[in-house]
Amino acid sequence: MSQSRSLLSAAIVAIMAFEICARLTGLDPLRWTAWAAMGGVIVLSFRHLSGREYYLLGASVLATVVAFWTPFNKPGVIEGALDQASFLMAFILLLGLLHEAAATSPSVSELGGYLTRQPPRRRYYALNGGTAIMSILFNVGVVSFLVPLIQRGIHHASPGDSLNPIRERRQLSALLRGFAWSVIWSPTAIAPLVLMELMHGVDRGRWILLGLGTFFCVMALGGIEDQLRYRRRHAARPMVPPPFPRHAAVMFLAACCWLLGMSGTIAWLTGDTIVFGLVVSCPVMLVGWLWAQNRGDEGWPFVRSRLGGIYRDSLPKAAPVAVTLACSGYIGRMLAGLIPAQELGQALGIDAVPDYVLLGLLPSVIALLSLSALSPIMMAIFFGSLFGALPVMPADPTLIALSISCGWALAMTFSPFSTVVLLTGRVSGLAPVTLTWRWNLTFSLLAAVFLIGVFRVLTFL
Repeated sequence: MSQSRSLLSAAIVAIMAFEICARLTGLDPLRWTAWAAMGGVIVLSFRHLSGREYYLLGASVLATVVAFWTPFNKPGVIEGALDQASFLMAFILLLGLLHEAAATSPSVSELGGYLTRQPPRRRYYALNGGTAIMSILFNVGVVSFLVPLIQRGIHHASPGDSLNPIRERRQLSALLRGFAWSVIWSPTAIAPLVLMELMHGVDRGRWILLGLGTFFCVMALGGIEDQLRYRRRHAARPMVPPPFPRHAAVMFLAACCWLLGMSGTIAWLTGDTIVFGLVVSCPVMLVGWLWAQNRGDEGWPFVRSRLGGIYRDSLPKAAPVAVTLACSGYIGRMLAGLIPAQELGQALGIDAVPDYVLLGLLPSVIALLSLSALSPIMMAIFFGSLFGALPVMPADPTLIALSISCGWALAMTFSPFSTVVLLTGRVSGLAPVTLTWRWNLTFSLLAAVFLIGVFRVLTFL
């Protein structure tokens, strides 16, 4: 292991540890140390970043310069943006630990194989819903796990078949849509957890229930679109699905319940939010799950070996995504802090807009803005901070939060710049424009129109 990679891994461990300690104690020296560790991650990974990260770093510097010169600069805006950035960097890195444990789980592998070997009529819903459920533990890592399974399964089942490109398109689209729309209800999705930090008066339980209902409706919409698009395409021989892996499903469900139960317990004991409980639970879950995969005399040597591999190889590879998320959080919080929220709201006439119109159009606005290479999370943080700064909310805070997270979901099948699309493209070898505009533009437009009706109904409930 080279010295630079070793230092990068050490900086990543430091940002995770100091961010947890800073949130737990509220001590400023620990906050400052977390900021320094975040800077260390950026510097040590600088040569391995892509053009997107360089663009975001440049935008972060520009936002900081503007903050020093603008008359609208509010006290503490830079400190708040740094807190947001360090939290998001630590959060995505800690969630990545769950992916490392899940990636070597036989139960997860068995479930993934089951999802990809379904008949066409069931496959869309199996992949869409299965991806959403698996994202609870994998987060964005579900892409790097399932995409190779899908591509290998297609070519293994019917090598050289002329329908294979269509099978690949249908299955990868179902996966992408399932992950994208899981953010509106998943307990571990970054969108809700970030917005909970920015907006007051949000009912998380109600949000999850409304999000689940919306998710199932969008899933059905996507399934109908998929069936109509390919209604004249039929395989030469029907596919026989494998038996449902009951034991693997029970083990995966147990892991999810253990994670959520531990997160809730930590949140209750510390008096903090479920966000903090989840952050603290991730490293504990990593060690426990790795040990459970290889119980017995070889259990702890296996755990030590895997932890060493994660430290040497996996943590440095996670740095670019962590930098992307940190910069997005920083810029979004800075923009919201520099723009006078009340004056902007009055200029746009938000109070005069019917609440269902505001809520229904906000997702489309977020998706369109994401085309300017501004990541969906940046837009979500910006709008979350903006609405959170208003003296009076223009609509129900829970519905505003749901609308913003719907915009995040919509952008992930519409914008070639979203993180999940870039990651899917990197793993699959497909262009981001192909995954979004060529394959999912019709679905994205249908979903955008459908959301207007959804919020029309929700505002009457």
